[in-house]
Amino acid sequence: MSRLISLVRPLAILAVAALAAVLMVKSRPQLEARSVTIPPPIVAVQTVKMSAQNVSIVAYGNVTAWRQLELTAQVGGKVLWQSPLFEPGVVVGEGEPLLRIDPTDYELALAEARQALSSAKLSLAEAKSLRQAARVEEAEASVAAAEVRIERARRDLANTEILAPYRAVIDEQSVELGQFISVGARIGRVLGAEKAEVRLPVPPQDVRFIQSTESAAVTLHSETAGELTRWQGRVSRVEARIDPQTRAFPVVMEVDDPLNAAVHPAPLRFGLFVRAEVTGGTIPSAVKIPQGALHGDNDVFIYDDGALKRRSVTVARVNEGEALVTQGLAEGEQVVVTRLELMFEGMAVALSDD
Repeated sequence: MSRLISLVRPLAILAVAALAAVLMVKSRPQLEARSVTIPPPIVAVQTVKMSAQNVSIVAYGNVTAWRQLELTAQVGGKVLWQSPLFEPGVVVGEGEPLLRIDPTDYELALAEARQALSSAKLSLAEAKSLRQAARVEEAEASVAAAEVRIERARRDLANTEILAPYRAVIDEQSVELGQFISVGARIGRVLGAEKAEVRLPVPPQDVRFIQSTESAAVTLHSETAGELTRWQGRVSRVEARIDPQTRAFPVVMEVDDPLNAAVHPAPLRFGLFVRAEVTGGTIPSAVKIPQGALHGDNDVFIYDDGALKRRSVTVARVNEGEALVTQGLAEGEQVVVTRLELMFEGMAVALSDD
C-alpha cells in the first residue's frame, strides 16, 4: 500500500501544478494590440534664391621671369674686368657693363682692317687714273671686302664688353676674373625684371570663365613668417594646349615691375610659390548649394510637402565644397542638403527646426 502511495504522489503534484498554471494563464489580462509609428527622418533644406554669381578661380603656381637669357661669349680672350654687380641675385639696369675681355687682339684686327681699306682705296684711285677697267673692278672688290672686315672688327671689339641686355636679375655667374674664355663659352644667365609671370593650372571646366583676359584680374597671396602679402596682376594669355600631366589649361598671369617695392607692398621675388585668385566672369542667374547635396553628377532632392522629389539640374561649376546650379531649380524651392544613407523618390521626411 505504501508503495502505491509513493507512486501516485508525484503524479498528483504534477496534476496540481498543471492546473495552477492553466488557471494563471486564463486569469491574466489580455494585452491590447497597438500599431507602432516610426517617425520620418529629419532633413535640413536650403531655399532656392537665384542671383548673379561672380566666379572666382583659385590656383597655385611659382613666380618666374617673363624671359631669361643665357649670356655667351661672342669673342675669346682673358677676362680683364668683372663688375661687382655681376653676382647672383643682384638687379642690374639695361646696358650695365658686366664683364670685359682683353681687347688687344681685336683693336689690332680693327687697325689692320682700316689699313687694308686705305690700301684698297689707293689702288682703286690709281686704277681709275690709269683707266684700267680690270684693275678698277678688282680694286672696288678689295675696298668692299676691307669695309666688311672693318665692320666685323668693330663688332668683335664691341663684344669684348658684356652688357646687360635689359633690366634684369643676375641668376647665374659662370666666369671669374683672369679666366680665359673661348668663343661660345657660357658666361651666365639673366632674368628679365620688367615683368613676372605665374603659370596657373586651371581645369577645363573653369577656363571658359576667364576666356576674356581683359576683364580677368588676379590677386596673388603669399604668407611668410605669418605675414600675408598681396600683389595685383592680370591674365596675360590662356595657352591653347592642355598640360599632359595635370590635364589642365596653363593660364599665364603677369605682374609689372615685380621687384619695385615702391609699387608693390613687397618685392615679388622669382621662385616664390603663390596662391592666385582669378576674377572670372559673372553668371547672371544661379544658386550655390553644398556639393554634398548633389547625388551623382547632377541630381538633387527637393522637399515637396513632406516627401522627397528627385530633380535633375545643370551644374555650371563645382569648387571648394560648393556647386553652382544654373538650371533645374525654381525660386523658392527647398533643396535637401542633408545626406541620408537611403534616399529615394517619394520618401517621407520631416523638416529640421534649425
